[in-house]
Amino acid sequence: MAFNAKAAARYVGTAAVVVTSAGIVAAATTAHHPAARSTARPAAHSTAHPGAGQPGSVPPPQGERPASVNPRGAFGRILSAAQASSSAQACAGYATYAGWANTAQNGALVTASAICVAESGGQPTVYYCNPTGQDGYYPPVSCSGLYDRGLWQIDSQAWATITDACAFTARCNADAAYGISQSGSNFTPWATYTSGVYANYLSEAQSAVTTLRTGTVASGVVGVCLSRAKYAQDAPAITANCGNGTKEQWGISGTVIRDGIYCLAVASRASAANVWLRRCDGLAWQQWAPQGNGELRNVLSGRCLHDPGGTLTPGTQVTVGYCATVKARTWWLP
Repeated sequence: MAFNAKAAARYVGTAAVVVTSAGIVAAATTAHHPAARSTARPAAHSTAHPGAGQPGSVPPPQGERPASVNPRGAFGRILSAAQASSSAQACAGYATYAGWANTAQNGALVTASAICVAESGGQPTVYYCNPTGQDGYYPPVSCSGLYDRGLWQIDSQAWATITDACAFTARCNADAAYGISQSGSNFTPWATYTSGVYANYLSEAQSAVTTLRTGTVASGVVGVCLSRAKYAQDAPAITANCGNGTKEQWGISGTVIRDGIYCLAVASRASAANVWLRRCDGLAWQQWAPQGNGELRNVLSGRCLHDPGGTLTPGTQVTVGYCATVKARTWWLP
């Protein structure tokens, strides 16, 4: 199937149907029957592909439910440089929306973005019909049997609890994929990851991630993102489960972390001062200097952004504290 840029553009910015990562993980109790998959694919969808043997060519764990089944993605071919670059921009935006972290250690956000490009070419409504080996666009789905859906090509049988309405909506698909990845930590459910095809798009994904200025601020505690209690002056900055929607979206402008007219600010110079939203004024209490190791140091207090609980308990008031490279004091900007 030829790459369809218009089809991709139609759904960029589509309103999200919110799916929490916790809900996706809970849905994993549904049985999957590998025997229902067709093994008779056209030659274009053969597992003998250009990406084989590249970094990331690893076998999936035995018994793990797949997120997708086609080792070459929905197109069965390698995208051109221009197509890959455009797709990576869309994929990186949705990946950071869901909560994948731009970490120095493992590059989860880059990997997730490259997988999205390999799986769907950044097209939210594309599907791959496994019995026929044919691609199509939703709505409708013309496939009798298992089909992979949307940006991260979510398997319709293994993840039947994820509806087509969600799977073919970009942001909902991204949230669901984040949950399937065990809060961004496991990519082996994706066929283009285990086959190595995703590696063809790592360069474009890295370039797209580098240009991001909006997204989640992910904690060193897996599955935790920086959020706010409400959108108002003096609203507390709190922790939340990643993949829960727009209250976790922040814009990065220099050393300022903002949400519209409000900026992340320390309440005082106190050693364990609360962090809250204040109208942006550009002063030192609203400036946060990334230290390169995940620490975010407040310019006024000299202290670092801190999750006192350091757990997955949502709603914890975020404070500042002494700087240290521990999970509860680690935050990754988009």
